[in-house]
Amino acid sequence: MAEGAEGVFLSMSQVGVRRLDSVLFQGLDFLMCNGENWAIISSSGVEKTGFLDTILGKTVVFSGKISFDFAELYRKEKTEKSQINSYRDLVAFVSQKYTFTNKDNLQNFYYQQRFNSTESDTTYTVKEYLGNVESKIAGYWDLEKVMDLLDLEVLQNESLLKLSNGETRRLAIAEALLKNPRLFLMDEPMTGLDRETRLLFDVILRKIVDSGTQLIIATKAEEIPEVVTHVGVLQDGKLLRMEKHQFKEQLKEDPEKHINHFDLEKLDSLIQMNPIQSYHQLVLMKQVSVAYGQKMILEGVDWEIKQGECWSLKGHNGAGKSTLISLMIGENPQAYANDIILFDRKRGTGETIWDIKKRVGFVSPELSRFFPRNQTCLKVVLSGLFDTMGLFKKVSQEQEKLGMDWLGLFRVSQVSGLLFHQVPLETQRFCLLARALIKSPALLILDEATQGMDEDQGLLFRDALNHIGNHPLLSMVFVSHYEHEIPKIIKKEIVLKDGKVFGLNVRT
Repeated sequence: MAEGAEGVFLSMSQVGVRRLDSVLFQGLDFLMCNGENWAIISSSGVEKTGFLDTILGKTVVFSGKISFDFAELYRKEKTEKSQINSYRDLVAFVSQKYTFTNKDNLQNFYYQQRFNSTESDTTYTVKEYLGNVESKIAGYWDLEKVMDLLDLEVLQNESLLKLSNGETRRLAIAEALLKNPRLFLMDEPMTGLDRETRLLFDVILRKIVDSGTQLIIATKAEEIPEVVTHVGVLQDGKLLRMEKHQFKEQLKEDPEKHINHFDLEKLDSLIQMNPIQSYHQLVLMKQVSVAYGQKMILEGVDWEIKQGECWSLKGHNGAGKSTLISLMIGENPQAYANDIILFDRKRGTGETIWDIKKRVGFVSPELSRFFPRNQTCLKVVLSGLFDTMGLFKKVSQEQEKLGMDWLGLFRVSQVSGLLFHQVPLETQRFCLLARALIKSPALLILDEATQGMDEDQGLLFRDALNHIGNHPLLSMVFVSHYEHEIPKIIKKEIVLKDGKVFGLNVRT
């Protein structure tokens, strides 16, 4: 329907919500009319995601009422035909925790698979995966249209394992659209998208809205899309409703924002418990090239990281950043066919993957989906001592205390016994940082590590990295599509474009 059309689309009245045994909202009111598109803003990522989860029925509503007016006619028609139905048939959701399955319908991938070409046989291609999506209702969107909208034609024959983080996000949006939803929920939809794709995002959203779909987008204050008509600000369990122009008038940045710093002395002492070894050549790559079949991913890359240097790694989605990282963390078998020195050892001279891993700390949002679902947050942190995707052996009391000390440093010790996949995304990121640092690595690689964090958590995360980067023997590589996310300690940058080095620069 056109903007301004009368009628209630979705409403909440005095709703109380509980999640993981804590009250998230109480007395929550929300009214969305036909033709409206909403942005949900909050300083807490937990609140934003919790709001969307409440609409999806993934939280406990202990008081009040939620009315899904947009689904009444559909449900009535289905019920009259004695067909099973739900308002969720008309809802699509793109989460920050998107996952996918292999051809056996099992989500049993492990991280190294994505860099091993022989593993792709058990995994769908982009076109195969989207071709299997079922919709409860007929509508405008079909396979050809979603692939065109999200620029997926060039990736149609790619294995899902080979997709970058941003490419996987585009796939998730395409999958959701194929369900032809009346209501489309998005949790931080621009996360992981490069600058060029973000600039096109308003065009993408406008086409989605023009097809008859309404949007609720959990996002950051500075990333509200043009298509949004109203803004809901979540604070203290309540929602303040504003039209978009009102919100923009009230939006003011606080340049003196206070950061409640971590215990930096404690951080130093934890790193120094396992002294970092000194290396003559930390990372040296000469004319490195990687190809899968006829497709060149990296071509002629020259790069040296000296010990103590902090680098930013930039490039568009699909530029080759993830493949370059895979060479440094020992995951890519094509390293043996290239001239690469890591930690004073040339690849292919008898070193093992574990010799490399024990010297590298790695943080990436992708890692979250490769841990077994029975792993607690403490086990995830302790797995960093053994470089495994989960803890599978008994640890000593000293090691367990070390894991708790790292969780305590980052103020998340209260989740130590909770399952990793159930805690909020920002908490997962701090657990992964603790996992990376628990072994005092010589090289810390952070691939979009602040993805999913709210503003306050992101500031704290960068605050910790700025301090960590001052250690003379610790080197850092930081990947982000957002300039403001790059820690100030980063003084050099490498830029990739279509698999080639486009620039090696000094940051000022």
